[in-house]
Amino acid sequence: MPFSPSIRTILPLAFVTGVSMAAMDLYLPAVPALQAGMGISVPLAQATVAVYLAGLAAAQLLWGELLNRLGPRRCLEVGLALLVLTSLGCALAPNIETLLVLRLLQGVAAAAATVVAPSVVRATLGQADVVRGIAAISMIESIVPAAGPVIGALLLRVTDWRGTFWVLAALALLVLPWVVKIAPRRLPGLDMDHDVGYLGVLRNRRFLRLAASHALCIGALLTFLASAPQLLQHTLGLGSSAFAMLQVVGVSAFMLGASQSGRWAARLGHARVVRLGSGLQLGACALALGGALVWGQLPFVALAAWWFCFCGALAIRGPATFGDAIDLPPAQMGRATALLILALLAAGAIGTQLVAPFMGHADSTAPLFASVGVQLLLSAALVWRYPVKG
Repeated sequence: MPFSPSIRTILPLAFVTGVSMAAMDLYLPAVPALQAGMGISVPLAQATVAVYLAGLAAAQLLWGELLNRLGPRRCLEVGLALLVLTSLGCALAPNIETLLVLRLLQGVAAAAATVVAPSVVRATLGQADVVRGIAAISMIESIVPAAGPVIGALLLRVTDWRGTFWVLAALALLVLPWVVKIAPRRLPGLDMDHDVGYLGVLRNRRFLRLAASHALCIGALLTFLASAPQLLQHTLGLGSSAFAMLQVVGVSAFMLGASQSGRWAARLGHARVVRLGSGLQLGACALALGGALVWGQLPFVALAAWWFCFCGALAIRGPATFGDAIDLPPAQMGRATALLILALLAAGAIGTQLVAPFMGHADSTAPLFASVGVQLLLSAALVWRYPVKG
């Protein structure tokens, strides 16, 4: 049976997003091997991760600007070609200085998919398919962080850290023809007479509320994920296997929720679905915070149950919020997507940094859940009276 037009659009975009994310997650297990192989310090080895993230964040605005000028197809061509070239360059890098520059450019290349994919889904699919399309991309985005480090670790059994970059280059080459074939040359309905600048997007109050709500929700997710290894080690006395199990729980919950989010959004409407997900997240966080305040330390089973509820609820509310936030004239979609992703990356970084001082102490459970709870409360407040399209 032939794929429907929506599936033909969603699957390639989901895969190219996954390949772009693999440049981070597939590489992580290779960092210690890189350090040993090049004979460099731990901070220098970790810098190869930091510069990639810096390139990914900074390039959001660049690709948001280029989407209208070059079109989705050309943006993906350039982004994937740059990803191939930088991956090959990393595999052949003679020293750490060259590798750091290439990793920065690799982050820039990976940012193309994060801007283009949601914009194309929003612009090309019918209203009934938008939530399903963004949910499908989100499912891939949830799988890669969990599976990438595992696959990366397996690769190190048969190759060195350079082999990871050869694999990344091959993956980017594999998806390039498929994506180029389906990506439109221009976003449908593109009208450059609209106020297409970033200031024009930021004047849209509906976008600001939905984008801030989604960014705070994802910020809560990133704050917990970044803090969980320290929490598990210092508070619960558990090792890396517990964090891996937590990842499995979260990904399973997210995929379960994402598989139904489109159906629920069609049946209940976007406003009710977003409020439902927000309410579930707040309720679960309140229970976890209450338990942390009473008992000091939550058992791992309770922590995993909270994480299951959080990720499942995120999958229910997230695609509708994202899709509605970038429901703007096509000329503004790329910039809106870039601003939204930049906001959620910033929210995660700020939340992680604020809670970091508490992570080295045995009583750190309550501060972490309090920080996550504040972000979720603000996120819910922004959408409880759901902003309608003017």
